Amino acid sequence: MTNLFQVDTPVDATAINAVTTGHVAPVMAWEDGPNGRRPGSTPELDEATGAPFQIIDVMLPLGRDERPELFGVRFASHEVPDLPAYSPVELVGLRMKVRGSRQGKGVDVTFTADAVRPAGPQRTARKAPETTTSEAA
Repeated sequence: MTNLFQVDTPVDATAINAVTTGHVAPVMAWEDGPNGRRPGSTPELDEATGAPFQIIDVMLPLGRDERPELFGVRFASHEVPDLPAYSPVELVGLRMKVRGSRQGKGVDVTFTADAVRPAGPQRTARKAPETTTSEAA
């Protein structure tokens, strides 16, 4: 069946309260074998960076009445983020692809991100307070 439509668009992830389940897994490259096409034993690599693709399970409030639904978000990274289960996450460069289902009924929705990190202010080193000569004396 020919896919009649496909939409690939950026998503304003700052407007979404994404929560991770804490489950992250590598995306394995597909291999052709005697029993057909199956995920292989080597990770799929991003051609631009050489980083392996990961998929993180994230709950997004996209269901009816903003009910959270579980989606896998694909991203490339040399490091696997260590995120506690049910913690808020920031999905940097989030994109959504919607296309006709391969089975011919409904649609398939997939998400990709440039990076995944804990939500909220990022910790940075704090400067030590400067002392004046009258305080130091």
